Amino acid sequence: MPTPKLGSTTKHKIDFSLVPIAILLIEFSVFITQISEEIYSSFPNLILLRTIHTAAMILASFLVSWAYKRLKKTELEYRTLAITGILVMLFGDLTHGFLASIFDIELVSIYRRIGIVLIQGGLWFPAFIIIGGNRREILTQFEEYENRLIISTRAKGRTSPDFRDVQRNIQDQIRREFYAACSALKELITKVTQSGMSLSEQHAAIKPHLVGEGLRSLSREIESSSSAESDQRLAMRNGIQISFFFQEFKHLYASIAQSSPLKSNTYALVLIALVTPPLINFYSVKEFLISYPILLISIFAFAQLIAKTRSGIMPVALSRGSILIGLTGLLPAALNFIGQAINHDPNTRFPILITVFALPITYFVCMELFQVLRPSALSLVRNDQLKASESLQKKVRKAAIEDYSQYLNQQWATFIHGKILTRLAATSLKLQEAARAGDSQTYNATLQSLFSLLSKPDADFDEESKDLQTEVTSRLAPWRGLLEITVHIDQELKSLRNTRVKSIGEVIEELISNSIRHGKAKKIDLRVTLVKESDIEILAIDNAVFPPPNSQLATGLGTRIFNLVSDGRWSINRVGLFTEFKLKMAIDFQEV
Repeated sequence: MPTPKLGSTTKHKIDFSLVPIAILLIEFSVFITQISEEIYSSFPNLILLRTIHTAAMILASFLVSWAYKRLKKTELEYRTLAITGILVMLFGDLTHGFLASIFDIELVSIYRRIGIVLIQGGLWFPAFIIIGGNRREILTQFEEYENRLIISTRAKGRTSPDFRDVQRNIQDQIRREFYAACSALKELITKVTQSGMSLSEQHAAIKPHLVGEGLRSLSREIESSSSAESDQRLAMRNGIQISFFFQEFKHLYASIAQSSPLKSNTYALVLIALVTPPLINFYSVKEFLISYPILLISIFAFAQLIAKTRSGIMPVALSRGSILIGLTGLLPAALNFIGQAINHDPNTRFPILITVFALPITYFVCMELFQVLRPSALSLVRNDQLKASESLQKKVRKAAIEDYSQYLNQQWATFIHGKILTRLAATSLKLQEAARAGDSQTYNATLQSLFSLLSKPDADFDEESKDLQTEVTSRLAPWRGLLEITVHIDQELKSLRNTRVKSIGEVIEELISNSIRHGKAKKIDLRVTLVKESDIEILAIDNAVFPPPNSQLATGLGTRIFNLVSDGRWSINRVGLFTEFKLKMAIDFQEV
């Protein structure tokens, strides 16, 4: 994190959300110091003082944040933040002095208190506010980056060899089971027709088989499998979104450390700001004047070494730099041990809890966060200069392939349940009418049509792809007369012909079905437009009587189709008296 100058006119976005954390850390540090120096008369009194003081400081920071919001101040210069921090810490010091007199707690000298107020208020208070502002924007950009990553990776995944293999395997497995069920049904019907029974007797024997129980069970099995997988992946996807930043932290850290490393002064000044208040508290003036310059020289020397080490070859440079950061955090403890060995003074001995554990860990965490929560990190994420780790890309590709597997299962289940079982039911009715009329010619023709269907039941599933204009027209045909439909398709899209055209048709068919069945719409305006070189937008506005549901998290067939086709980029909203459906999907014009 660049160290801003007090007189800098650069404005920083402010966010007080991390200030309570800073207050808790400061309060804990003071608490450890007071325990070590034993300047309290009663341990319960010390606990009570620290609790009341912490609450007062958090309240003060909240009031300051509220005041800035009321004044509509979203960006401030470092100087203003530093003055604000010093005033807040001065209030804290005065409150601490008042509480100390009540709870009989001994205070350090006024000069030490002034020094601590200046450091905490002038550095740490504005630092946490600036980091908070960057943190929020970085997380927002990360969320948008994640969406861009998933969309692009899923689009590329559709043409990957793994994707093709999965598609082929699923198709082959379902076809084998489908053909087996149809072949068994055809064999049963053939035996009946060769039995020599009358037409009416034949139909009575054939009718139970035309219910297609085997095919119905296969359809339900495929449907239930895809639904269960969808629910499981929905939970996994929510978990991935929550933990995305943490999964990519190491990768982000390495990318920023390589492209925009911290300066050596930053490593030095952060540790100096951390260690100076304890030095002021514990050391006498004489010891402070002797040890402080030595400590400063050591810190700056180690800071130069850290910066130089991290400029080396990755990832070795990162790990070695992290080790050096940990060792640098131990410098105050080492200096104190050496000083105690030369001139032992129990009153100026640093507590091990502070110098060996708390200080090095705090310093290490601060430097790790400062490396990431900076404007340079935000620039990397916003401009897509940060590339996702290979492990994450593999996860996204795998999720895309699994989603499409579910999509294929759903298509087959719908095809079997819709077209095949419906054809069997229609055939049963035609045979019944022919048997009643004694029309053997029609009866036999209907049987031949049935045998042809059962011999190649997936013929319609593999029908030749249509151009977009024809696809949309065929999908709208069954609904003509039921509602008024206005259609606009961009001229350059009308002749589009590839594997995604069918998906567009499925989306349109589903959204119109929803408009009629759920919304009771009588009129719909449909537009299919090209919004980017590789993005198509489907926009539908209807006059539905009933508004759409508030939640889009359902896992029904329609929702799954929309999610899979658009990679989650769809919405449905009520706008006045109309319902607006909007969906974007990636499409490759080079794909045939």
